Amino acid sequence: MEESVEASSDPAFAFKYLTSLENMTADPGIERVEADSPYRDRPGMRGRTYLAGGGHTDWEVTAVEPNRRLVIDLPLPDAVLRFEFRFDQRPEGGSVVSQRVSLFGPNASEYLEAVAAGFGASLRDGMRAVRDRMDAAASANRGT
Repeated sequence: MEESVEASSDPAFAFKYLTSLENMTADPGIERVEADSPYRDRPGMRGRTYLAGGGHTDWEVTAVEPNRRLVIDLPLPDAVLRFEFRFDQRPEGGSVVSQRVSLFGPNASEYLEAVAAGFGASLRDGMRAVRDRMDAAASANRGT
């Protein structure tokens, strides 16, 4: 699954916003995040996200191209759920922020239905909500 949104913030701001652990907790589904750094900006960084209502998810940053791309993998038994974010400059200013959700590994088919149910209907709204929070933060940062 993939969803893209146009944002008023430039790719560098969008990247910094989305790598910030503090900004992750603006999502109402996330209670708190623990990691060894305040930013998910380097490969090998690991963390744990505690979900509202209970439970947690462990993750690892597996690829980073500053201001361009961020890849976060969630390990599952014999499978991986991957979230890949891309940050592209719009010719007229701002950025296009894209998120691709993919599932792979020998046991991926066991998780396909749950992943589709969990993200299929909410990916678009989630990306729009992130864009709105990001653009508000960029506007506040510019003092407008």
